Amino acid sequence: MSRSRSVLAAVVGPTALLVVSALGPAFAQIADNDYYSAYYDGNYGQILDGYWGRDGKYWYEDRSGNWHQDDGSHFQRDAASEFKRVQGSGGPRSH
Repeated sequence: MSRSRSVLAAVVGPTALLVVSALGPAFAQIADNDYYSAYYDGNYGQILDGYWGRDGKYWYEDRSGNWHQDDGSHFQRDAASEFKRVQGSGGPRSH
């Protein structure tokens, strides 16, 4: 690697880390495995994705790509009759 590239890497690398760490409080990784399991009764129709938010509520993405918070009765953490297991992806979320 040339000297100018080495200097550039030494400056850009830490700067990029600072930018990413500055985003940390607003966006948090919710789960270590990047997947969220829940049990869903189907009330909202087909969903594309979902996760348990930092607020303790289940957030789901509808077919139009919009995110909504469950009212507390259609997603749950434990299995029950009439509820089917769903798995959403994790990743940085703002909720």
